[in-house]
Amino acid sequence: MSRINLSDEEWARILANLKKLTGIRIGQPDTCRQFISACLWILRSGAQWRILPPTQGKWNSIFKRFSRWCANGAWEKLLSHFSEVADLQDVSMDGSVIRAHACAAGAANSSAENEALGRSKGGFGCKVHALCDALGMPIKYILTGGQEAECKRAIPLLENVNASAVLADKAYDTNELREWLECRG
Repeated sequence: MSRINLSDEEWARILANLKKLTGIRIGQPDTCRQFISACLWILRSGAQWRILPPTQGKWNSIFKRFSRWCANGAWEKLLSHFSEVADLQDVSMDGSVIRAHACAAGAANSSAENEALGRSKGGFGCKVHALCDALGMPIKYILTGGQEAECKRAIPLLENVNASAVLADKAYDTNELREWLECRG
């Protein structure tokens, strides 16, 4: 798999699933493929939208379409679809803090709760609680404020996941989680 471009096989799998989603306009398949490639470029590089190379398309158009798909839940539906074939021999989970600039919250019709932002010892930011399969591929994630403890999101992450083993660090070491896992074998 190229880390830059989608292979024809990957695109065929994504396109087949996109056609099943309601409220998503695909338009020309080649244009949609370029859009998804541009989104993946941003996600892989961590760059700002304005830095998107012109060969990927107009950054503002890509950003607006990305935002519409976020609001529509298209990305979550895609993740859910591809998570169905996850390798559940074991799963691993962890949390990661993402720092936010002080002006990140404050846009019109927005709040720190809606943006999953909060204040922790380290400053202003959010936390991503992620669950991955045996191959390290993401299955589920939850966004919370930066002050949220990992152990509080363990059970919601593991619900409806039938894995043989759970790998987690000491941030998840609670009696409640141990008992919950023992009840489910």
